[in-house]
Parts: sequence; C-alpha cells; structure tokens
Amino acid sequence: MKLTDDYKAKIKLWVANPRVMPLPPGPPVPRFRPQKFSSYEEMNRWKKALLTQMAREAALRRNG
Repeated sequence: MKLTDDYKAKIKLWVANPRVMPLPPGPPVPRFRPQKFSSYEEMNRWKKALLTQMAREAALRRNG
C-alpha cells in the first residue's frame, strides 16, 4: 500500500522520524514577596490579578 492511500501515514512518519521541538520561553514572572492570605478566595483574586498583569505585559511585548 502506498503512503498516499494510508490515512494514518502522517502518524507513521512521525513515529519513524521523531523530532523534539523546544517550547518557546515563557513570560517572565514578576518578583513578589512572600504573602499570607486569609482565604483561598483572597489568594485566587491576587493570583488572577498577577496573571492578568503578565498577560498584558506579554501582549505589549509581542505587539510593541
């Protein structure tokens, strides 16, 4: 059977010739001091704000 007739040919080629692709570097994490939170909700609000800030900075670096 020819590879053009085989629907799984792409997977067989990938298995026969594996290549490891490096991940792109992640965004830099801003420095922050150790903190104590009174609840998980408070920690999650802080974490969400931090991730939002990181996403904004990454978008500015990519577009800017």
